[in-house]
Amino acid sequence: MLRKLAVVAFALLVALPAFPDTRPPSIEQASPALHLMNDTEFALFLAHLDGAALQWEAQLRSMDVKSLGLGRQDTGELEEGYSRCLQSLGDAREEIQKLSRKQTLRTDLLLLVDLNDLARNLDGLDRDLATAATADGGAAPRKSLSYVRAVLGIDSALGAHTDEFRNHVFAFAKVIDASLDQTEKEPADPPAQQ
Repeated sequence: MLRKLAVVAFALLVALPAFPDTRPPSIEQASPALHLMNDTEFALFLAHLDGAALQWEAQLRSMDVKSLGLGRQDTGELEEGYSRCLQSLGDAREEIQKLSRKQTLRTDLLLLVDLNDLARNLDGLDRDLATAATADGGAAPRKSLSYVRAVLGIDSALGAHTDEFRNHVFAFAKVIDASLDQTEKEPADPPAQQ
């Protein structure tokens, strides 16, 4: 009983960073510096993000969630969350490939949505794995906690990439918005001379 309580306490302690921060943002956080990456920076960012996504996929695929020995329903939920994470990673990598060929605001936004979806799915997987850590069984709690740490690591790295990309997308949108405003201010046809 004491061991089970210790495992639950450790799982909750490990999962604490996954809870949202509900405090109002400080002045520094409220207006992050927007940065529009130039073509070279953007290509490097995409290559780095794609490499990280490949690494995250390998980490996830190395997890054997079936070996945790959970009940049928818990295993089904865990496998479903695991599959959603892999699907989100695949979707994000597809958008990265599209952006590598041509950057458009639409594709930027789709990648941002995919990255946010991946973060949400990782949070769900982390929650399911923390629940699995409380299950009775030999090595299942220890293995589940190692999976929790791995997923939290992926989620943390993803957050940094997402923040950087979000700042780029917002800056890109401001540039497009400014150019559209400028176009609206300029008359379409010059006045006819008499």
